[in-house]
Amino acid sequence: MLPLILSPQGRVPLIDHNTLLTLADQLDNPSAVKAFILDFIHVWDERFTRLADTVSRRDHAAAMEAVLSVRTSSMMVGAARLASLASTLEESVRLNDLSGAADILPSVEACGIQTIRELALCSEAVLG
Repeated sequence: MLPLILSPQGRVPLIDHNTLLTLADQLDNPSAVKAFILDFIHVWDERFTRLADTVSRRDHAAAMEAVLSVRTSSMMVGAARLASLASTLEESVRLNDLSGAADILPSVEACGIQTIRELALCSEAVLG
C-alpha cells in the first residue's frame, strides 16, 4: 500500500466526490463522465512522464505547460490531492526552482498512482 500523501495545506482528500457528482449533473450523461474519468486514467502515465522529463531537462516553458496540464485535468476530474501537489510543483516551476520541482515529483507520482486506482473504483461504483 502506498503512503498517504499530505499537501502543504494539510490533508486534502484524494478524490473530491462532489466534483464528480457536479460533473455528472452538468453532463447529465453517466457514460460521458465515465469516459472522461477513464481518459484521465489512461493518459496519466504519459502526462507524468512528460512532466518528469521536462523538469529533469530543466525546460522551464515545457515544465510549466506539463504541470498546468496535470493541475487542470486533476481539478476537472476531482483529483483534489493531485491538483494540490501540482499547484505546489507549479509554484516551484514559476519561481524557476526546477530542483525544488524535481523534489516534489516522487510525491506527485505516488499520488497519481493512488488517484487513478481510486478513480477506477469511482467510475465503476459511483457512476455504474
